[in-house]
Amino acid sequence: MDLNLDGQVAVVTGASTGIGRATAIALAGEGVQVVGASRRPPESEMKGISFFSADLSKPDAPQLMIDHVIGLHGRLDIVVNNAAAGQVYEGFLSEEADGWAKTLDLNLMAAVRVMQAAIPRMKDRGGVIVNVTSVNSRLPAPDAAAYSASKAALLNVGKAVASEFASQGIRVVTVSPGLTATPMWLGAEGIAQQVASMKGSSPSEVADETAASTPLGRFLTPEEVASCICFVASPRASAVTGTEFVVDGGLTPTM
Repeated sequence: MDLNLDGQVAVVTGASTGIGRATAIALAGEGVQVVGASRRPPESEMKGISFFSADLSKPDAPQLMIDHVIGLHGRLDIVVNNAAAGQVYEGFLSEEADGWAKTLDLNLMAAVRVMQAAIPRMKDRGGVIVNVTSVNSRLPAPDAAAYSASKAALLNVGKAVASEFASQGIRVVTVSPGLTATPMWLGAEGIAQQVASMKGSSPSEVADETAASTPLGRFLTPEEVASCICFVASPRASAVTGTEFVVDGGLTPTM
């Protein structure tokens, strides 16, 4: 299916690894001019994608990023708010205030600032904002209360922004992935490693047990999530705004 994205301009945050990287590559494959933003450079070359170094937890970084995209390409059609970090704890009482502040600043406030910087640039011709949250926004994890809360808040903000700007041709859609094979989960300091350290097991055992507990019995690939992001960002989904697409392999129970 041709997504009719050729010639559009996108910025993808957290683009050096995982879902962000897969999304940047997929959008570029559809003919989009992509700027990938992250704190660290990409692990390997991303053909056809320019890179902007940004620590989006810093208050001025989102505006600098959007200004860079406009200066480079003269327009902005798609924003993918994907940058995030997650950490597990032994319980709610072990999550200190500083950890809460850092989690909320990157996972929620960075995305809010990106939207506030991007929307004025989209008002003339319209655009799409895709906020990447998590199934933890609806299935809060007892060992990751701050992360779960940040994702629930971003889901809520997305709906509010979508309602306000729909009449101006700006769509806001949420994509909520489930268990996905990203560095956040499987990296050297990822969630599997964190849980293994607390349980006295190995990261591979934690990963295998967690995957086995899901309906699909496996981790999703970043490319599977990226495919959904590309679709909702495209004109093929022109009537879709203010809603959530859950890409979790059946993990979230519904009726």
